[in-house]
Amino acid sequence: MRITQNYSIRSLLRQVNNTRERISILQRNLATGKRINQISDDPANIESVLRFRRMLQLNHRYEENLNNTIEFLTFTSNALNDSADILSRIRELAIQGVDSTSPDEFQAITEQVNELLQKGVDVANTKFKDRYIFGGSNVTTAPFSIASDLSTVTANPQGINGDLKAEIGSGRFDAYNITGQEAFLENKNVFNTIIALRDALVNQDVPTIQSLLPELDTALEQVLQANTKAGARINRYELLLSQFQDEDLRVQEFLSGVQDTDVAQSIVDLQGEQTSLEVALKTLSQTVNTSLINFI
Repeated sequence: MRITQNYSIRSLLRQVNNTRERISILQRNLATGKRINQISDDPANIESVLRFRRMLQLNHRYEENLNNTIEFLTFTSNALNDSADILSRIRELAIQGVDSTSPDEFQAITEQVNELLQKGVDVANTKFKDRYIFGGSNVTTAPFSIASDLSTVTANPQGINGDLKAEIGSGRFDAYNITGQEAFLENKNVFNTIIALRDALVNQDVPTIQSLLPELDTALEQVLQANTKAGARINRYELLLSQFQDEDLRVQEFLSGVQDTDVAQSIVDLQGEQTSLEVALKTLSQTVNTSLINFI
């Protein structure tokens, strides 16, 4: 009889411990919202869960890079818009210079062109998050400097070329920046053209002023083309970002189906396990008491 009671007690203890373990798992699942918190929770699906979790981590990194790149290019595009506006205004002043007849008119136009020249250099030296956007790969040094007498504008001798690259996919590094070389110097040196116009205004040289109008048009077109390129890259990166975000939704939906806790069912299961635990503890208590009485 005693052997049978001892076996019953051990059996009840195992039942109590197993029930407590299931209660602990259910409580953890409800607290975390996940039913897969470690490999042993679901060995059959854990490999897929880990793979898709890793995919989400990588996608989030690419999305962050794309957002930073889009922000950088948007800032670049705004600066190029400002440059285009400056050149358009300088062209208007050049046309006024062609029609000017008095020294006072030439002087007034010259002063405005000088102000716009300085402003143009400032725009070309625009910084975004402490990086010169038109410096090429050299983002710590101003790409352009202007002489104190406004006679020359000099590009950084270390260069204003070079790509800035961002990882926007698995093994995919994309050059995204618009360099100062292609925006302001590539086919037409924008600043030298403005300086040539200013000097012609100082000399009241109407034929030279008139001859510089097509060059101003070329300079403006160069800046506009650079801005078009920036805009095209923004559109492409926004599309890619949207694709990653759509993929995130699909992966998260799959993960939710595999690893998320069914809250309603878990609550029902937890209540059932708690009831079973109470019954097992009550039975264990009665069995132990009976065993003690029999022993006495």
